[in-house]
Amino acid sequence: MYRALYRKWRPMTFSDVIGQAGIVRALQNQVAAGKVGHAYIFTGTRGTGKTTCAKIFAKAVNCKNGVDGDPCGVCPLCRGVEDGSLLDVVEIDAASNNGVDNIRELREESVYTPAQSTYKVYIIDEVHMLSTSAFNALLKIMEEPPAHVIFILATTEIHKVPATILSRCQRYDFMRISPADIAGRLKYIAAEENIALTDEAAALISRLADGAMRDALSILDTCAGVSAGVDEALVRRMAGVTDEVYLFDVSDALHEKDAARALGLLSGLRERSIDMKRLTEELIGHYRNFMLADVAPQDAGLCAMNEEEQTAYLKKAKECPAKEAIQYIRRFGEALERMAKGFDQRIELELALIDLCGQPPETAAAPAAAPSARVFSAPPARLQPTEPEAKTPPAPIKPDTGVAGQIPAGPQEPQPFESWAQTLEKISEKDKALYSFLHDSKAYLKGKRVLIDAGDTFTEYIRANEYSKELIKDALLQVTGARYGIGPYVKQSGPAEKTALDQLREMGVEVIEK
Repeated sequence: MYRALYRKWRPMTFSDVIGQAGIVRALQNQVAAGKVGHAYIFTGTRGTGKTTCAKIFAKAVNCKNGVDGDPCGVCPLCRGVEDGSLLDVVEIDAASNNGVDNIRELREESVYTPAQSTYKVYIIDEVHMLSTSAFNALLKIMEEPPAHVIFILATTEIHKVPATILSRCQRYDFMRISPADIAGRLKYIAAEENIALTDEAAALISRLADGAMRDALSILDTCAGVSAGVDEALVRRMAGVTDEVYLFDVSDALHEKDAARALGLLSGLRERSIDMKRLTEELIGHYRNFMLADVAPQDAGLCAMNEEEQTAYLKKAKECPAKEAIQYIRRFGEALERMAKGFDQRIELELALIDLCGQPPETAAAPAAAPSARVFSAPPARLQPTEPEAKTPPAPIKPDTGVAGQIPAGPQEPQPFESWAQTLEKISEKDKALYSFLHDSKAYLKGKRVLIDAGDTFTEYIRANEYSKELIKDALLQVTGARYGIGPYVKQSGPAEKTALDQLREMGVEVIEK
């Protein structure tokens, strides 16, 4: 049965661990000196070796044939830890076993001496997922632990672990593994697996992994499943990322404020199955490189790139100074955050590109090459009143009402809404993307509602988007002085035949339908 590369090449001994030399040395010294603590906490991002080192440490404290604090990896105890058959080493996933009953069961079992080994080792992964009552139960046994028990807690979110737990543990912070170390390990594994991995592909995978060895091996595994020869082009295609040429093309379009070109490039990348969320992350990294190249040109922090790429960023940094790059990073960050909340990824990225281009202009007509998708801007935290214009604004049209703010009784049949043009002007001041969508729309007044004729797509959108709905109502209020309801305008195919009930209603007879 085939085993994934990250499982097959998981380090078996401390000497196999890469990128965590300081932690490995400290743990080895404790085992060799026989000065083992009763509780440890390993923290760091995913794929940096927390659980791996915990299992190696569990083997090292129990192995009879260890050398200089490193387990032999071949004795029955070491093999038992690896395959999970040694009952004295228990690995618990706190994400699915986070209740107080689970910890109470652990506490009851821990009082018994080990059956085969020297120490009972409890490895609690993602410990920050434990409930408050479970943490309290764990604290009780960590205060007075049996001499034969060792706790190893692993977490990616150390700030969620109570201080009372942290104070009883030796803490080790696992750093992100450097791209050079990841690339070197990838090339070694590829050679052992008969995978023709190019240096450029290894470097790209190491950057995409973002310091996580497990992620790097998963990407290599995916690419190797397609071809025994893994080059940079294959990695980009399988990982759904673009190359630097397209990133520079997009940034050039943004620098020239050419929204149509930027959207065209985005459309082309999407047709190549480039992941929109990944592309947004790449654009953030792209502008980060501009920022660093401008602030510290002698040490721009571009060590993960080759010399040619570094030169390109240093040259282009003149066109995109740090202040502008920060603005772009923040805007793409907002888009990424909304993507994580379930908003349409393509639309959010299109919005960011349009926003950064300062498009569409207030007086410009819709461009001929505009994208087919309707776009809407992200809602702000709250609506803010616009600053007064320098010129005298047109006097608002006040409805003829007896009570201030009361909506007048409008016509029962839809009639053209005369204040719609002024309302659109107000909308353009607050949300240019929404204005670009509505600038050629029409509106009709029926009773106490303004019906908007802007197509079926707008109808579906406005039903689910409270922000845009309130923005339109707010604009109507500023123009007319009254708060109208809004809705879609549905064109009638022809005059409907009046029923007997309709005729009775017209005569003023109250009709109650059952």
